[in-house]
Amino acid sequence: MTFEGSDFNEDDLYDQFPSGAERGYGPEQGFNTYLKLNDPKHFKPELLDPEDPAYDVVLAEFVASGDRFSVSFAQFKSSTRESEWALHKPNLTMTGEVPGIVGRVDKYPGPDTARISTFFINHDRTMARWKQSVILIEDGAQAGQLVYKEEKHPDGL
Repeated sequence: MTFEGSDFNEDDLYDQFPSGAERGYGPEQGFNTYLKLNDPKHFKPELLDPEDPAYDVVLAEFVASGDRFSVSFAQFKSSTRESEWALHKPNLTMTGEVPGIVGRVDKYPGPDTARISTFFINHDRTMARWKQSVILIEDGAQAGQLVYKEEKHPDGL
């Protein structure tokens, strides 16, 4: 996006931040990756077997819901290139169009198609130092993401 009569492009600003991987917060460390949580491949078959006495109906329904909507998780280190993109243009990060961010949100149809609502649990906390965790639910037409900003992580992240 550029302002009329200006060469300003906000995308260039996001790319001025260091990448998470360069600072030790890349996909290999569990950052900058969208992972679908209600995917059966993440669960042992015996947990989803209705014949098993330990069968958890709620867990099974959560996994079965993956056909209708996806529940995903991602975390980003604040003040990195990827966190800036995820914060300001999630419509692009959810589709896997931003280099450095792995995966895509399962049913997300594209950057100009779905609506995204974002809620920050604790918007009063700074994003300049800590990590942000995102839980995202979408159904192919709209998405809602809940962002939690950790004030201080036990590992000093």
